[in-house]
Amino acid sequence: MSVRKWKFRSGKVSWCYVFDAPGSTKANRKQIKVTGFATKAAAKDAEAERMVEERKKLELAQTHPVESVPKTLGMLLDEFLNEHAAKKLAPKTTERYREQAEYLSPDLLKMALAEVTPLHLTREWTRLVESGGHHRRTKEPRPLSPKTVRNVAGLVSSVFARGIKWGVVSANPATNSEPPKVKKNPPIPLTPMQQELVFAAASGPWCMRAYLEILAATGCRRGELLALRWCDISDDRLWIARSLCQTKGKWNSRGRRRRSLAR
Repeated sequence: MSVRKWKFRSGKVSWCYVFDAPGSTKANRKQIKVTGFATKAAAKDAEAERMVEERKKLELAQTHPVESVPKTLGMLLDEFLNEHAAKKLAPKTTERYREQAEYLSPDLLKMALAEVTPLHLTREWTRLVESGGHHRRTKEPRPLSPKTVRNVAGLVSSVFARGIKWGVVSANPATNSEPPKVKKNPPIPLTPMQQELVFAAASGPWCMRAYLEILAATGCRRGELLALRWCDISDDRLWIARSLCQTKGKWNSRGRRRRSLAR
């Protein structure tokens, strides 16, 4: 510790302390100096307290280093999956996001965030449509469906949108890119007679017919129906409050907005 007396031209005397900050070296020396103490004892007490604070800061920085912000699209994608999707979204949604991310080109993921333009993304969507997938057996490139490519484009757009909220990027180039258009086919509902044919043809598990009949009667999603319990039936109403999904061999149950279906 080094406490010094400072005398001004006016004759006023002030005490100060100066010491090397913990962790400083000859090549990177950092000194901490504070003046304005009326007595030598006050300067010594303040110096001792400040040294304790600086040591704690150094220990905290060594045990909890501050990670740098994402600089490339790949880094921002990993941050999105780990900090947002894995902690706030459904497990199945996170799993599909990770599957869709694998289609992206490594060259695109290595690009700096500021350098990614709508043209780069449009070229990537075109590449995915032409040869973005691969055959399971031969691993040879194959085209991806426009719907899958649009899902990948939606993921990239969500990544940039989250990056804007985090203050990492200032614009979302995915909004001005041109993903492929998907041809929409109008849904064709089954007639009651066709539904009976489906029920009669149900095979496999003994409960398949009952499963199909409840689906047709309630309009539940598959995961909602699989998560139903006897306690969900109350006062001639079926209460739907959760959904079941499978991710890599594990079953996950997630609460949903509670709604009822009258008898």
